[in-house]
Amino acid sequence: MNFDLFNRRIHLYLGLFLMVFFLKYAVSGFLYNHNLGLNEYYKDKPQWTKLFELTCKRPVPDNGDLRLVAAQILKDAGIENSSFGVYRAGKKQLNINSHSFFSTTRVVYFIDRNLLLVEDKNFRWDHFIHKFHWLGRYQQDSFICDAWAFMLDLLFISIIIWVLSGIYMWWKIRKTRLWGAIALGGGVVSFLFFVFLL
Repeated sequence: MNFDLFNRRIHLYLGLFLMVFFLKYAVSGFLYNHNLGLNEYYKDKPQWTKLFELTCKRPVPDNGDLRLVAAQILKDAGIENSSFGVYRAGKKQLNINSHSFFSTTRVVYFIDRNLLLVEDKNFRWDHFIHKFHWLGRYQQDSFICDAWAFMLDLLFISIIIWVLSGIYMWWKIRKTRLWGAIALGGGVVSFLFFVFLL
């Protein structure tokens, strides 16, 4: 197999293998870009539904890794999910969001009151689209999250390979060089136009 054939095969099969991922970003990016008036639809609807409250006396250090404390608090609340984010909402409150593609559970720890408030986020299409588009991380203690993040790395690297292999195939066909150069130059110029004017 010569390089030209190898290049075409890589271009073809990477595209087929990652097609659903490309579609994911294409569809969610389009919807996220247009918003479709969903903020207006959801503005008067409650975002959270209270599940329960629980007494908790976990110490929270002023400095240090909050994820360790958050993991213990989630376990106290009976939430078995290693995909979560945590942040301080003031000195006396810790917010933990445990999430998947389709749901988010928030645990609010009122430190001075030794109280956990556990709530489920009511489903919203605009929030789902946002999460669907941006979800991806290596920072979670989960094999499935790492595997998902690896697939996204593969996607991003494949986009670069797609670009380079496409340029190579274009250059190998002499009769398309002029129009290809116009298309490539037009894309670069339009990108720079928006970079400097936005």
